[in-house]
Amino acid sequence: MNVFDVQASLRALLPAERFLVFEELRTQVAAGGVRALQIALPALPRKIGREQLPPELALEGDVSVDLGAWRACDAAALELLHVAQAGDDALRELYAHGDIEERAMVLRSLACRPVSAGTVALLAEVQRTNVQSHFEAAICDSNLVARSLGRAGFAQADLDRLVLKAAFLGVELVRLFDVQRHANPELSRMLQDLATEREAAGRAVWRDTARLIARAPTAGTLARLVGGLEHGDDGTRLAAAEGLDALLSRERSQRTELHHYLRERLPREPRAEIRAALERALAR
Repeated sequence: MNVFDVQASLRALLPAERFLVFEELRTQVAAGGVRALQIALPALPRKIGREQLPPELALEGDVSVDLGAWRACDAAALELLHVAQAGDDALRELYAHGDIEERAMVLRSLACRPVSAGTVALLAEVQRTNVQSHFEAAICDSNLVARSLGRAGFAQADLDRLVLKAAFLGVELVRLFDVQRHANPELSRMLQDLATEREAAGRAVWRDTARLIARAPTAGTLARLVGGLEHGDDGTRLAAAEGLDALLSRERSQRTELHHYLRERLPREPRAEIRAALERALAR
């Protein structure tokens, strides 16, 4: 699966001497396979570097990846995994025995590989991890989670738990590609329960809660969305307004009631971006 041209990307990004190092490593790993990969992988951050790739949405088949989240060493790792013909057993071994950087590179590579039993096993690992950089490497900035849904060992409940963890960590919904398409009432209930717990503890609530629960309402969803319009945080009010817009685009039965709240709030809303969201919702 060639989602993007790693060699071309690294040639454009790296100084000539470092690109030559990458080519040498690639040749060694192509000849030596997984054993050579085990030697080369730990050195990639130091030898290839951690420069960010330019922002670009790479699309290939059913895969979408934001390359702007990738580092040079991540791209190099993807290419070395490819030329080493590393399968599921190798991925698990590299992750199990890798340090923080090695694990991050292996996890990020999953976004550009076919979904397999190894993918599902590593998604289970990041559900348990307390290293946020590992969670983000696997879950964010691609549609890997959505692509994995329905594969053996990765059901809707597994996706829901990963989204709930993203909410707990404060990861922006926009980084979870295609997840909104898989919103469901049980996930909404979980997110609302988390929001209630955090409010009771005096902690910030994930702003994107409103955007996601609006797509699959459950008991309490409407009250939370309407209440969000009065929140003191601009981002929370914007999310509530956008959530109500999404809700009205799908559900017209409560249009009259919701329009009442939207009209009442509109003249009191000081932020132009939020007023625009309220006006879009009123146009439904």
